[in-house]
Amino acid sequence: MPPWVIDHSSVSLDLAIIGYDIDIGLHYAILGEYAPDAVLVGSTTAAFGIKMFLDSSQPETAADRTPPPPVPGDTRPIGVFVDSKGILHGLLHFYRQMEHIKDVVVLVSEATPDAYLQYLREREYPYLRCGKDRVDIGGALRELEDLFTMQTIVSDIGADLNDHLIRSGIADELSLIVAPVIAAGNGKRLLSSVDACTLNLIGSKEVGSGRVHLRYALRREPIRT
Repeated sequence: MPPWVIDHSSVSLDLAIIGYDIDIGLHYAILGEYAPDAVLVGSTTAAFGIKMFLDSSQPETAADRTPPPPVPGDTRPIGVFVDSKGILHGLLHFYRQMEHIKDVVVLVSEATPDAYLQYLREREYPYLRCGKDRVDIGGALRELEDLFTMQTIVSDIGADLNDHLIRSGIADELSLIVAPVIAAGNGKRLLSSVDACTLNLIGSKEVGSGRVHLRYALRREPIRT
């Protein structure tokens, strides 16, 4: 059975993903409640996260150049990064160091620069090559399922990636942490590039400071307009 794929985002009332104060601790606490086997992240979002929340000048160490040793019974998810263009070249050590993932797997395409592939090989980052000009995410997830036992995959923030998963019929659930803020401005909005469809509300709860967590199952048939 294919894994359950969840689009998980923190948004303002007008569906902005930036331009307001995100409760990052709450975001990842709720993500963790899904107990995912993998967390799927777009490269632009991953690079932006390093810039926003970490010391981007922190150098790579010798220990970062090899995979962490396996831990018996480790239930942490794998961090899966979609990076056809090599945006995370020189930055993946930040994610290899993170305590909430086991290690990093990178999804690339036939168009991915050779220098980036060499960087991945030298540091023993597993990667899957799927797609010609860009990553074929559906095909890559099927390959991941063949390589790892996966029941739940959560896509973390990232309007482009999350919209793509819905538009392509890959996502099964939409998870939104909605803040009581109207961000306004011209920043990216979640769901700005998806087709009209019907959602089934499968969960809602208040999570503090006026925020609510909404869960919707995605129906496969479009609504009539």
